[in-house]
Amino acid sequence: MAIQLPDTHVSQTLPEKMAAALAERIVLGEFEAGERLTEAVLVKEFRVSHGPARDALRILQSAGLVTIHPYRGAQVTALTVREVKEIDQVRAALVGLRARWIAEDSARQDVIAQVEGPIKRLSQLAQDQKAEHEYIRTALVVNRMLTDSLSNRWLRSMLQALTLQTSRYTRLALALAARRRDSARMWRKLLEAIKTGDGECAERIASTISLATRDAAIRYFEQANKPARTQSDARSHPARVSTE
Repeated sequence: MAIQLPDTHVSQTLPEKMAAALAERIVLGEFEAGERLTEAVLVKEFRVSHGPARDALRILQSAGLVTIHPYRGAQVTALTVREVKEIDQVRAALVGLRARWIAEDSARQDVIAQVEGPIKRLSQLAQDQKAEHEYIRTALVVNRMLTDSLSNRWLRSMLQALTLQTSRYTRLALALAARRRDSARMWRKLLEAIKTGDGECAERIASTISLATRDAAIRYFEQANKPARTQSDARSHPARVSTE
């Protein structure tokens, strides 16, 4: 059965859209660390030629989501604490700057109108302990909307490039219902800061959201790598991680 491509940025190429669709499946745990992705399978599922399938895998490799092995296809990589620390330190600064520029933009009402509904939806989903995947999808949509609204193409390009790399451990950071409730509360505060045009406050809140995601993901890694981990725990937390 063919895969439905996500509604991504209009300027994206077919391989980029394919990579975004595959990245979402990796984020949601449909593809686990070590699992293989081959061109032949992608050609069949996306109904494309080998060229776009090959390019999509290269995009995922550049983002650190897979490793391509000659004649054996690609393999989903394991998450690492080092990756989280290095990438999110940069991303926290960039999303903070993004929030400040949006808040201080006189035309911000258009952006507010776009994200207000999804942010309200986050608050609703945060109350449902079984809505983990939908919450994550909605949070990623809000992030994409904010990034795509930027008039500064350099900042927009940098954030888009980081999206695949950072979204993978968002699932780990938001695995707990309590963490999703905290996240929804921070998104509401960010929206209020943008509405009032308080750029400094918006920057601080946006950076806090990113760093909270980083810290929650690191705590997940530390818990997952405890020596006393039981078989039952392993089934509940299947992601393969590394402390490198």
